[in-house]
Amino acid sequence: MTKAHFEWDSKKDHENQQKHGVSFASAQYAFADLHRIIAEDLNHSENEIRYYCFGKVGDGI
Repeated sequence: MTKAHFEWDSKKDHENQQKHGVSFASAQYAFADLHRIIAEDLNHSENEIRYYCFGKVGDGI
């Protein structure tokens, strides 16, 4: 199995921290949750496929 590699825009990361109180660096660990749920984002874009990942990180963020 290969390791996932995540990249994100630092401005969007800052906006996400202000809005949700969670950095992208922390949120990426949701993919390591054995009980995570991956769902396709049908409303985001017509140009690319996007997904949501619902998973627990640490004590529950």
